[in-house]
Amino acid sequence: MRELSDTDIKRYIERADAWIRRATSRDFSETENTFIQADMRTATLLLVEYIWYWDNPEPKEEAMSHDEIIRLGSFTVHKESARSGELTGMDELDFILKTYRYKPTVGLFQVLRKG
Repeated sequence: MRELSDTDIKRYIERADAWIRRATSRDFSETENTFIQADMRTATLLLVEYIWYWDNPEPKEEAMSHDEIIRLGSFTVHKESARSGELTGMDELDFILKTYRYKPTVGLFQVLRKG
């Protein structure tokens, strides 16, 4: 990865955070849960690298080959991108996003009628 200015890094982090909010339909910025904070940091870092990679044609062209898996910085991505049921094609990132995706729960309740 080429050296980025603080402004560029901030912009990539903001894009990654927005992507996480859209993918999970939730905002974790105010959470005090240390496990969620750690997962969100990991997801943000992975997405920053992923977004940077796709924004820059040079490394992308170098990675294009007939291989099924390509290496993006510190992780690998399946060349077919996201397979069925995946969000990004990166197992670690997909697992984090799926874990925190909003899942409405349908509560069971009983309706009592008189008469």
